Amino acid sequence: MLKIGITDDHTLFRKSLSFLIESFTGMQVIIEAKNGLDLLEQLKNKSIDILLLDLQMPKMDGFETCLKINELYPKIKILILTLKNDPATIQKAIHLNVQGFFSKNTDPIELKTAITKLNANGFYFEKGLSSVIEKSLAKTNVSEHRNSLSLTDREMQVLQLTLQELNGKETAERMHISPRTVEKHKKNLMIKTKSKNFIGVIIYALNHQFLKLEDLPT
Repeated sequence: MLKIGITDDHTLFRKSLSFLIESFTGMQVIIEAKNGLDLLEQLKNKSIDILLLDLQMPKMDGFETCLKINELYPKIKILILTLKNDPATIQKAIHLNVQGFFSKNTDPIELKTAITKLNANGFYFEKGLSSVIEKSLAKTNVSEHRNSLSLTDREMQVLQLTLQELNGKETAERMHISPRTVEKHKKNLMIKTKSKNFIGVIIYALNHQFLKLEDLPT
């Protein structure tokens, strides 16, 4: 059973979201918090696997909350829920070790897919995210970074299969290796690219031309 936390200062939205998630098989809402401070207080006595987090909140906003969660509860995966989908906001959130980004304008039914993929793959790409990454590519000196980093064939295969939304077990079966070896390759990729999570690896690979934008899931 996936344990979910929701942090959003709009009570009606938070309650509606909780009701929706409770209807999903294999998911349970453990925490409903109105801001980051409220969330941290509840986490003293409760544990969650995935946090759905709004960015714009009073007292402690989503950005500050991300920093605290990363420091105190690094195993919690964070899925941002927000109306703000401009490039600056998304890039700032990703740099704060966010694993996923979900717009509040997206069909709520797609939230189940987002949570499931985030849990299985360690990241979730909201469809509009590729255009944001595209805008950042022109700002990156790709030749210098690519020449200074090499990825093995196995690492590239793990990267590509993960991007195809295969989970660790499926990737292992496709490559005829163990799931533990797949996880080892993923950790090596994060170390090599100096990324805090796998979404950071993917963005690095796109920025430095190891992957192409058309490789992104749609």
